[in-house]
Amino acid sequence: MSGIIDSHVHRYPPEVIADPAAWAAARKEPYWAALVAPGGLQGWADRDRMLRDMDAAGVDLAVLQGWYWENQESCDEQNRWHVRWMKEDPDRFVALASVQPRAGKAAVDGLRRALDEGCAGVGELHPWVQDWSLEGEAWAEIAALCVERKLPVCFHATEPVGRAYKGRVETPLMDYVNMAVRFPALKIVLAHWGGGLPFFMMNRWTRGSLANVHFDTAASPLLYDSRVWANAVDMAGADRILFGSDYPLRVYPARQNEPDFSMLADEARRCLPEDCAGSVMSGNARRVYLGG
Repeated sequence: MSGIIDSHVHRYPPEVIADPAAWAAARKEPYWAALVAPGGLQGWADRDRMLRDMDAAGVDLAVLQGWYWENQESCDEQNRWHVRWMKEDPDRFVALASVQPRAGKAAVDGLRRALDEGCAGVGELHPWVQDWSLEGEAWAEIAALCVERKLPVCFHATEPVGRAYKGRVETPLMDYVNMAVRFPALKIVLAHWGGGLPFFMMNRWTRGSLANVHFDTAASPLLYDSRVWANAVDMAGADRILFGSDYPLRVYPARQNEPDFSMLADEARRCLPEDCAGSVMSGNARRVYLGG
């Protein structure tokens, strides 16, 4: 199988890769700086390296996720990168827009600019790092804008039970369920297997409440063993799952010195039911992020 769409990657320009700590300090982004500090799982890749790694793994298209920045100015800066990179390589990259809802009008204005310039949705968002409420007016205005434009929103989701790791911040899963009920026309993607929400879809009420929700597989090997692929498809449905790697994160730290796409793509191919692989590896992402 070829033609993978990776629904969850991150990319940074050379000046950030050269000195991420200085870049973050200048913009007052301590949370991001802590996550990418030397000695952790963060890898780095410029354009040429990323494209080579995509080609090696059969990844035709990558969805550039934004970050859950603490400041709207950082969001605006990343959105400018994303717009430029989409224009440079329109056949290889689709980008989402970053936003800090706590910034109010500046957030909405910045988001409108990014969407007008071609961003295909919003994310990755993290209300509990960015310190804003899913029940607040600022988020309601952003959600309404995404519904109006029929664009998806991707949220970081943390599993409620698991190891303590650097930068772990809880995302109460019931808050995401309530949001899906409140905004039934909003296309929602919950990253990282939705923090385990697919496993609760055996509950009839939960399944019905999440009718507008998809789950991506970013960072899967750091969270679950390989049985997660078949089990999540069985419980949530193959049409809900989007392949995502979290590249250039080193998601197999015992086996990876450098990031790549191939190891996770190989695991997915090996573990997915054969009749579901096409949907998970590309078809669902094409529908959610490209409107196809």
